[in-house]
Amino acid sequence: MGLENIDGEVYFPRRAGAKISRTSLVITLCAILGLLGSLMLTMTENYNSVQQSATAITANTPELATTSTTSPTNKATPAAPKSSPMNLQSPILPFPTLLWEQIAALQSHNRFLYTGNRYLREIALTFDDGPNPYYTPQVLAVLQRYGVKASFFCIGRQVASYPDLVKQEYADGNLVGNHSWSHPNLALLSSDEIDSQINLTSNAIQQVIGVRPTLFRPPYGVVNARVLSKANLLGLTTIIWSDEARDWTTPGTSVIVSRILSLAGDGAIILMHDGGGDRSQTVAGLPTIITTLRLRGYQFVTLQQMLKDLPKRPASTQAPIFVPTTIPSASPAASPGP
Repeated sequence: MGLENIDGEVYFPRRAGAKISRTSLVITLCAILGLLGSLMLTMTENYNSVQQSATAITANTPELATTSTTSPTNKATPAAPKSSPMNLQSPILPFPTLLWEQIAALQSHNRFLYTGNRYLREIALTFDDGPNPYYTPQVLAVLQRYGVKASFFCIGRQVASYPDLVKQEYADGNLVGNHSWSHPNLALLSSDEIDSQINLTSNAIQQVIGVRPTLFRPPYGVVNARVLSKANLLGLTTIIWSDEARDWTTPGTSVIVSRILSLAGDGAIILMHDGGGDRSQTVAGLPTIITTLRLRGYQFVTLQQMLKDLPKRPASTQAPIFVPTTIPSASPAASPGP
């Protein structure tokens, strides 16, 4: 597939550890991304003054035409933050229109992440699709038992339904991020609909914990030019992942544990789920995952800490490899994947 067709396609990062059969293509793509990153570093330095003077981002919450977007009505007293919250970033200006150039620009500012610092023995556990009234408390109990802080990417309508669970996540010192309002494939939506999906969720989270999320994980890990343009304008950092167990397929606890332990490495961002279906296998495997990785010398950190530990000037070797993937065309009632 030619590079000229990139922006008409949907891409997400190749699963870590997968064998690459077309080595020459991989090398070419990495070289292109590295060059684009270097060019964008040079170009964006000329716009520092513009970025510094950018006005604060005001959240808009228009109604979605194709998705249920009932505004949350639950109001809760914000929990006391365990650490200084991250600030929303000023938009990168000018921002490219082509997908690959957007990725390079965001990576040059540590605003598009699929892995942390590959020279630090730290790992970020992340959980998607919650909060869930049955499984999220179990995940939180395991994390508390082992003294681990994690990052939760929440679905907005779940936040509105179970605000106390989000309060507990935050009160325990975990990071709470944005995973859209209803888990659609954002690449199929208009810019206004993407805006609604993101802003409704950010509004719901802020209403519950008193802090607006700064990290965003697109459903299924799917991005296109519209999605990244909106994330940039809203000052969000896009988080993908480098290690996943495909726990949403319920392959068995031993398989989930084995997959994660075999792929884990320095700076790994591990994807798991606390909602969207039966997550009993994930809960059952979590203690083994934590204890084994600790025995290997890893420290568990939130994504906020992982971002702080990144190099200020990301190396071109940190560029991800993207492959096309089949993504559902409609949002299921129970999200079957990331």
